[in-house]
Amino acid sequence: MKPSYIISFLLLVLLQVVLFNHLHLFGAINPMLYLLFFVFYRFESDQTLLIAFSFLLGFSIDFLSQTGGAHTIATLTTGFLRPLLIRNAFGITVETPQSFFSDSRILNKVFFLILLVFVHHLLYFILAYFSWESLILILKNTFLTLIFSLLLMGVTLSFYPGKK
Repeated sequence: MKPSYIISFLLLVLLQVVLFNHLHLFGAINPMLYLLFFVFYRFESDQTLLIAFSFLLGFSIDFLSQTGGAHTIATLTTGFLRPLLIRNAFGITVETPQSFFSDSRILNKVFFLILLVFVHHLLYFILAYFSWESLILILKNTFLTLIFSLLLMGVTLSFYPGKK
């Protein structure tokens, strides 16, 4: 296990809890930058370790934010679904990249980010509201938070070099 995973894990949790949970764009939108951990974690790395990290990531956010477990369930489910999301975004070929940063196909990267963030946010808001009457609110918050999370992720990822 690389120390960079632990450092990025801790940094993303701290940024999310200290800064982004208190942002409240337009009164209700909090971008979820901690999902970048799924981008930093190499595609060919151990899936079991990713699931453990996913649980710890969601649990840490829930514990430090004093929320009811929606982050844990959404993040853990996203960790389980990540290989499927990678296959859908990059295709089932020999050309599947070893990491997000080692691939030059920009549209595939964008599609992967959209899939990853959409799945997580939809699960999170379904669990947070947990009501059929809130369906419109769930979809609205999923869409708006998706946009701002993707913008923030794009800005953050633009600071990283093209190949790792």
